[in-house]
Amino acid sequence: METLHRGEFFSGTVTKIERFGVFVALDEGPDHPVFPGVGFISFAELSWQRFEEATDVVHVGQRVSCGFLQFDTWNLEAGLSWKATQPDPFEVVADTIAVGQKLPG
Repeated sequence: METLHRGEFFSGTVTKIERFGVFVALDEGPDHPVFPGVGFISFAELSWQRFEEATDVVHVGQRVSCGFLQFDTWNLEAGLSWKATQPDPFEVVADTIAVGQKLPG
């Protein structure tokens, strides 16, 4: 896991949702000694959209594809981003606005 590079994508299954994030069992990852899955998605990396509960975005048993952020050597897990697989809404807006264009606001 320590040889992984930021931006690589992995698939897995959501195994547990906690108040601090989501655990993912990666298809090609080792078992974690304590937590159910070797991947972890923090709430900030779940979605570009605002949500109240993680269950508004994902559910246990759901298959997900995530971008790798970094390996957490303290918790022995891969930091993942599910929103990395979704279009960045700021880039989408920037692509639709031309320099000099007048916008209401």
